[in-house]
Amino acid sequence: MKTFLLCLLLSCGQFSIAQSVVLYQNENKGGAPVPPDLDKKYGSQPTNNFETPYSIQKRFQNAFQRILGSEMRQNLSIRATLYLNEQGKADYLFFSLANPFYPTTGQTAKPESLNLDSLSKVVQIGIQPFADSLISRRTIGRKAVIGMYAALNFSNLPAGVPHAVKDSVIRTLAEAVETRDTMRVKELSLSRALLTSVPDVIYRFPNLERLFLADNDIENASIDLSRLPKLQQLDLSGNILKTNAISLPKNKTLHSLNLLKNQMDDIPPVAKSCKKLQTLWLGSNQITALKNSSFRRVRRLRDLNLYKAELTSVPKGISKMKRLEVLDLYYNQLEVLPKSICKLKRLTHLAISHNQISALPEKIYKLKNVHTLYAHHNHLSKLPERIVQMQNLKILDLGYNWLTQFPNELVAFTNLQELDLSANNFPEFPQQLLQIKKLDKLYLRGNPFLGEDRETRYNRQFSLLKDRNIEVFY
Repeated sequence: MKTFLLCLLLSCGQFSIAQSVVLYQNENKGGAPVPPDLDKKYGSQPTNNFETPYSIQKRFQNAFQRILGSEMRQNLSIRATLYLNEQGKADYLFFSLANPFYPTTGQTAKPESLNLDSLSKVVQIGIQPFADSLISRRTIGRKAVIGMYAALNFSNLPAGVPHAVKDSVIRTLAEAVETRDTMRVKELSLSRALLTSVPDVIYRFPNLERLFLADNDIENASIDLSRLPKLQQLDLSGNILKTNAISLPKNKTLHSLNLLKNQMDDIPPVAKSCKKLQTLWLGSNQITALKNSSFRRVRRLRDLNLYKAELTSVPKGISKMKRLEVLDLYYNQLEVLPKSICKLKRLTHLAISHNQISALPEKIYKLKNVHTLYAHHNHLSKLPERIVQMQNLKILDLGYNWLTQFPNELVAFTNLQELDLSANNFPEFPQQLLQIKKLDKLYLRGNPFLGEDRETRYNRQFSLLKDRNIEVFY
């Protein structure tokens, strides 16, 4: 009946849910199943490029503890899935309960140890205010699906390792306020402090070198670096910052800026204010406005992270980054790399894995300083002939590509130490592997030639590799 009502609600295009629908899912008995078209309506589960914010997870944990915490004498956990609308409000919350351990022995609990169906009714009523009042500011403007987890009374689990106490490191807001010897403090970590703005307390520490404000709900960050003249590392990852929502004065001290998991759509203009900036991390943002002129702001960078940034192309203007040494393009939707990437002659690490790239640039051989190339999970079926000129290559990962014939170019890499050819389509053991001279590690898992008889059929080849102290993973 519940499923029928949900499907009826979803079929009404103009229907607007005033109150969140909260339903219990008994994993053993079925419970209220998620209607099949719900994921289509709200997107994948969990939503791509989005992690549950700490503030929402914390509120969920607190709500669960308020409902049952004072009365529980046994272990109990709850998992929940939220379906959020364009206003950031919860339309649906599905939850399940479990009590997997005894409090003292850690053994698997008997099914009758807790009446989960009975408890579910208490939780269903108690969790309703949480669902109704929730607003996810990170997802406003789009539908999203997020997961949450909370646990009670897990007293049998070992305590976490305490942080070593150092005079130069402060880890809580209260400690930052109370500390008297402010001149000694070099690191201030206020991550997961439920902040909505940058607190003025940071200016108590003029010798601060590292400032961590990750996993908060900060929407605007204006930091006066003239009052923090020694700050070198700034971590604002996991907040709600848009491209133009960061303000820093011109400075020559900041070396590292972490903006992972925000709401950036381009390289932020503030990067240009940091004359000595070497590391900029922009992964897990929706970098949809990247253009040639964007790279003018970061010509001095050595490390650029665009991991999981929803890129479909890389502008040719990336060639302006003449000092770049590390480029991370993991988990995007790239089909080709720009030819201009071959002008980054100081590059040492290139990561292009988990894209749809079918061919490497013909002039990739110009990247002669690259010693680490990760290109797994692409559509490569061959290598450029002149890639053999990349003689500094030590680590090459070509796993999960479309290779059916062994690329003879690999034999020419005289310094290659680690080679991954996993999950390609080699029908026979590639004999050329025996000619690679300095190999230390070789990954071959998931190729067709590795049948049940591989140990006997290719005993000679594996023996020759092992005699050279090469670790072979198959």
